[in-house]
Amino acid sequence: MKRVYIANHGQGNSLWPMAKANSTLVTFAKKGLHDYWKAGDRDGYIAKALESSVTILGVRPTRPTAGRWYNLFDELRDTEGDVWISRQGDEIWWTVSEPGQLRESLQPADRPDLHGPEVWVLEKPCRPWSDRDGQGRPLRWSAVHRKAQDFLSTEATFQTLNNDRGYADYARALVAGDPLDVWHAQPLFTAKAAEAKRNLGRIFSPKEKSAAEMASTMLGTVAQANGQIVERRVKEKTTTLSREECEALILRLMGEQEDRCALTGLPLGYVGDCDDKQMLASLDRIDSGGHYTPDNVQVVCRFINRWKGADDDQLARRLIGALRSGITRQ
Repeated sequence: MKRVYIANHGQGNSLWPMAKANSTLVTFAKKGLHDYWKAGDRDGYIAKALESSVTILGVRPTRPTAGRWYNLFDELRDTEGDVWISRQGDEIWWTVSEPGQLRESLQPADRPDLHGPEVWVLEKPCRPWSDRDGQGRPLRWSAVHRKAQDFLSTEATFQTLNNDRGYADYARALVAGDPLDVWHAQPLFTAKAAEAKRNLGRIFSPKEKSAAEMASTMLGTVAQANGQIVERRVKEKTTTLSREECEALILRLMGEQEDRCALTGLPLGYVGDCDDKQMLASLDRIDSGGHYTPDNVQVVCRFINRWKGADDDQLARRLIGALRSGITRQ
């Protein structure tokens, strides 16, 4: 079955007017990196990104983040017949990707401080964007079920909507104008509706709850690990991040990692939306001997964080790769 993507277009959706006017899916590539992708040089792309690029937070990307950037262009090039959804304020717009090559053009960057004076803008053909469902009714964010709002938006450039709980099927039914009662009767949806009814203020998503929980855990760990001597000296761990900065960083990492564990690629579980506690998202230091800095953290599944412990990140990746290869050969 074809995929469902949730998309932003450029930084802060700045390329949305172009996407809508041209009936395209749009993203951009940094000028100094694009040649590596066109040459199919993934390793060269990642190495160059780690050396010369920064994220929206102004810090060097992690290796998984750089790898995700490379994958985005592959996905955009290869999409065909997939549903794409993009929230624009209170409007929900959707389209279906069509065959055709990427169109590339050099254009002024909207953030030259981050990306340089020019960027490559990449456009993939799609059907004309629509903010109405298949029955001609307006699609409005404020009218969407509170639970659906959790998975119909993203902080990332774009990401595939996971269908483990039927969310991709929900999105297809939404844009087609089909009945949604079968989903709205499910426990996850009824619980969210009840929470919204009890709390007339803001209702936090599972991602936001998970980010807050991870930030609290990290700050608590730092507070208790300042090199003090107990029965043994505790390894010092520090951070310069405030709680708000930490939560924003974690949310960004979740988006850049497409809601998947940075080490295994398994789907991340979020608070209130995951029955298996071992799959819950957990903040991991890439260099276990380093501190909680923006360039030294990644989000992994809880059980992987426990298994990795104080081991080297590359060692953990090598062993996970060996395990995966061994299973594939059986």
